[in-house]
Parts: sequence; structure tokens; C-alpha cells
Amino acid sequence: MSRLLPSLTFFAAALASLPAAASPAAPDYVDPGQFLQSAGQRVLPPDIPWNGKSQQFAATKDDPWATPLEASGFAHTPPYPETLAYLQKLAAAKPDLIQLTELQEKTGEGRPFMMAVASSSADKSAAGLKASGKPTVYIEAGIHPGEANGKDAGLMLLRDLTVGGAQRALLDKVNILFVPTVNIDGDVRYGKYGRINQNGPDETGWRVNSRNLNLNRDFAKLDSPEIRNVARVLGQYQPDFFIDTHSTDGVNYQYDVTYCNNGQGWSLASSRWMDQVMTPYVYSQLRAYGHEPNVCISMNDNEDIGKGYYPYYSDLARFSNQYADVRGIPAILVELHALKPYKQQVLGNYALYKAILESVAANRDSLRAAIAADRAARPKNVTLTWKAADGQPQMVDFKGVKFDKAQSPITGDKIVRWSNQPQDYKIPITPQSEPDLVVARPKAYVVPAQWREVIERLKTHGIAMSTLDKPTAFDVTAYRLDEVKLGTPFEPDRESADKIPGYEGRLLISGKPVAMPRKVTYPAGSVVINPDQPLGALAMVLLEPSSPDSFLSWGFFNANLTSAEAPEAYVMEPMARRMLAESPELRKAFAARLKADPKFAKDRNARLNWFYERTPFADSNRYLYPVGVIR
Repeated sequence: MSRLLPSLTFFAAALASLPAAASPAAPDYVDPGQFLQSAGQRVLPPDIPWNGKSQQFAATKDDPWATPLEASGFAHTPPYPETLAYLQKLAAAKPDLIQLTELQEKTGEGRPFMMAVASSSADKSAAGLKASGKPTVYIEAGIHPGEANGKDAGLMLLRDLTVGGAQRALLDKVNILFVPTVNIDGDVRYGKYGRINQNGPDETGWRVNSRNLNLNRDFAKLDSPEIRNVARVLGQYQPDFFIDTHSTDGVNYQYDVTYCNNGQGWSLASSRWMDQVMTPYVYSQLRAYGHEPNVCISMNDNEDIGKGYYPYYSDLARFSNQYADVRGIPAILVELHALKPYKQQVLGNYALYKAILESVAANRDSLRAAIAADRAARPKNVTLTWKAADGQPQMVDFKGVKFDKAQSPITGDKIVRWSNQPQDYKIPITPQSEPDLVVARPKAYVVPAQWREVIERLKTHGIAMSTLDKPTAFDVTAYRLDEVKLGTPFEPDRESADKIPGYEGRLLISGKPVAMPRKVTYPAGSVVINPDQPLGALAMVLLEPSSPDSFLSWGFFNANLTSAEAPEAYVMEPMARRMLAESPELRKAFAARLKADPKFAKDRNARLNWFYERTPFADSNRYLYPVGVIR
């Protein structure tokens, strides 16, 4: 049947209005052997000479406990089956010190998700580690399998904590949870061409998982079994420290080991502990072993370092270390510099692990005091996003390298050419340090029973809730979305500038939430969440309608953006004339809209729909966010 199609064909109209996304042709698989020889050879800047003392931690090739990387002369990082085999060998040799445990969900392709637990305590369960009194450190690697340095350094460390014995004394002071590869399916997609900007190893896994998801964008929405496993581990074991390891490319510089905590994030006492207690010791140890540390670096413009850089401070909870932070766990994201030789990357990561474990062990009481303060905090107002401060940014010393720019016949402009010659600069640093979106902590959220997927994700996060056993009425603030937009991430992905509706497998939604008081009867099975709990800030991140990491923003409620009914023009047009005749106020408002919005004035259906929206026939739930908020 012919229908008016304004709001009810919202998705189709919105998608049609988006510019076509430029995408390369998608040919059938091409054997790399068919490419030009030069197309398979990376053209990287020359290495900066390095001869650090951390080389003492490397085993010789013929050592019976050499890791696969060490046995290959730091050329071969093991794919997942080989990684698992090495861990099983360690566990078989020292079952009193290391055990492997399979987590709840298998990967998308059905592979078991394994975690190593290293402890001198006989009971290596979550309860046993807690009873030991020792701090527990969670380390994950391979969320991006091409960035394998954290995995290889972790295998070396576990060897030295157990059969090797060089670091055995640390296990009397700390417990370690080690996930060598978060993205197992991506790691099994193994080959020579996984990381075009990286200086070794010879072969690596692939960045995304088997569903093409970037797992370090999944910590809020929990679409992947891999990150659901991580969320459960954090809830079950309650670690005292969290480390997520990566390698970064971008510009060339002298720093080889960088990491960031969470700046002005949700766990301020923990951030202060890291800044004031841990980092001075860690930096001194890294320098003693021949490495150059810094906060992690993301340039504002990779072609112009004069524009400065921002560290990954006060970011979104979709990212690993910010997710740990909003849970009240001190956390860092580690970035080894991908342009440094791979051996240097791995040994730098090893020295970093060692120094952090030593600092955590030596300062257990002050660390736990910071954690307790953060988890007990219930600020009236909660910041959900941050922005760079206004005014002139701080200028900092930057250990860079010399570079020039050369005219390119390929691009038609100048391209940076990095050298390996050190040069110091003074450049601005622009952290996200100022509160931007700030929301008052509500009394409760009510999630209707029919949105089971959202309720299950909230349970996986470990958020406390009560379940209604009968239909119950609440006076709530409901929200209707105005000015709805599709498909634009809150913040462009660091690795992608695509302007397409889909982002990480979802159709994102943004809009202006308009508050409306309502009395709503929620069915049995609905859940009530009180944000006065340790994970209250996380609940707000996930359920506040304006939050960029809310389930609403990630598209979990998109079905509510359509309307099931619409009028025929021959019904609506005479009704609209009667409405105008009855109301001078309506005549004035309609005339003003026609004058102010030429596009609206030319759209026959939009004009009729404007009147339809002002009748009791219009769907009262259209564009409605179904989660009720009790303010």
C-alpha cells in the first residue's frame, strides 16, 4: 500500500542521505606470489642503534627452556597452538607454580580461551589467590595479534618465574594472571603480511577477530566471546593491577617503551598512585636496562610533529585500560614502538613487566588503599567524556629524530622521511583532561525485561541488579531522541577515517535526548540497577542515553527508532486543515517552521507528518529510549 514515509522509513532515508563510502574493489583471493617482489618488502626507517642491558634476560638459542622466539634468534613469534604448547610444557614441569585454566566461552571459531595462573600459592582459584594476601596482576597480550611483543615477553617472564628461576622470588610476592593471546582466531590467521608498519617478527597474526571486530573497541558492548571472557575474569579475580600490551607505529622517535594510565578518569586515587609511586620506579628501571620510556604517544598530525601529541588519557570505556579504570582497577595500556627492532620491543616489555611487578609487590598496601578509595567513591556528578583544555597547551621536551620532507610523484605532495639520528624538540601535549559530558548520578535505572540482550550484557559486566517478580509501576524520567543521526562514532577510530554507517559491526546512533516524566509499568523480569555500587560509574557509562558508550549509542535499541503506523495523505491532509482552523498557536508554529526550514517546506510528506506527530494517533513510543531513569 502507498504510505507516508517520513519517520517510519527513518533508516532508509538516513542511509540514503549518507555519502557513498569509498571502498576498494574486493577481488578473489590473490596469491601473494603474484605481486611484484617490491610489494612484499616493508620500507621502514633505519634502526636507531641499541645495545641495552635488558639483553641479559634473553635465553640462548640452545637453552632447553628457550621460548620459540628466543630459539629463533628473535625472528619467530609463535602462533597460538605453539604458544599454548609452550605454556603446557611449563605447567607440566612446575604444576605447583603455574596452571592453565580454560575460560567460559570459546572463540567464534570454536577455540578454547586459555589463561595461565602463576602463583606460589597451592590454591590457584580466585578465592585462593585472594586468600594468599598477595596482590594479583592481570596481564593480557595479543588483543591485536600482530602486536606480539607482550606475548613473547610474557612467555619469557613465566619461564623465569618458574623453571628458569631468575625471577622466582617475585612469585612469593605477587600472583599473575596471563592471557597470552586474547584474539586467538586473529592470531591463527598467521602470515608475513599482518603489520605493514612494524619492524619484525617475520610472521604475525591478524588484527581483528574472526568476525572482523577490533577487540579493543568491545569492552563496553561485549559483542565478542573473547572480551566477555576478560570481563568475567576481572569480576571473578578482582586483580589489583591490569596491563594490556600493544605496539604502536605513527611517527619515529627515540622512545621505545610507552604506557598510559587513565589521567582524569574514573579512578583518580589509582591514577595518582601510578603517577607518584609506580611510574618513577618503573622509568628508572627501564632506563637502567637501556630503554627510553614515556607516556604513550599519538600525534595530532603524523606529518607535522609540531602540532604535538595526546596520550591515551581519559578515553572511552570501550578501550581496555579505561574499562578497567571504570571498574576501579588500576590499569595501563602499553605501547612498544613498532619501528624499533623486535628484539628491543620484547626485551623492553620484559623489563616493564618486571619493574611493575616489583613496584606492586613493594607497595601493596598503598596500592590497595588507592583501590579501596576509588571503589568507595560515589561522586554526585560523574564525568562520561573528557576534552582537551582550552588555551595554550603545555610545551614538553620530546626525544625525536631528524627528518625531512621530499616531494612525491605518487601523492603529489611532500612525504616525511625519518632518519635514525636523535634530535630533541619542544612540542605541545594535548591530553583529554577537562570534563566534558557530566551527568548527575541517578537513583536507579529500570531496564525492561524484553531487552534481554542488554540485561545479559549488564550481568556479564558484573553489575549488581534486582529483578522484578511482578509487574511494577515506577515514576521515571523517560527520554525521546531528537535530531537522530546514524553511523558516526563519537570519536574517529585511531586507525580508521572511514565515514560509513557501520562501526565495529553495529549501526551507531547519536541524538539529543529529551527528558519526559512518565509513569511506566515494567513487566516481571525487568531489572532495577542502583548506581550506588562499586560498578555504578560503569552502569552510568552503559545506560545514560547521552553516553557515547551506552547500549543506546551502540545501537542495541534501534528497533525503537521506527514507527509501526502512518496515515494516508487523504486522511492526514483534511485533518491538518481542521487542526489549523482550531488552533492559532498551531498556525503560528507551522508558519514559523516553513519559514525557518526550506527543506521541510519542500517536503510534502514531512509537512503532513509534522501534523501527524501532534495527534494522539502517533506512536507514543517512537524514538523512545526504553530504559527508565529514576532521578
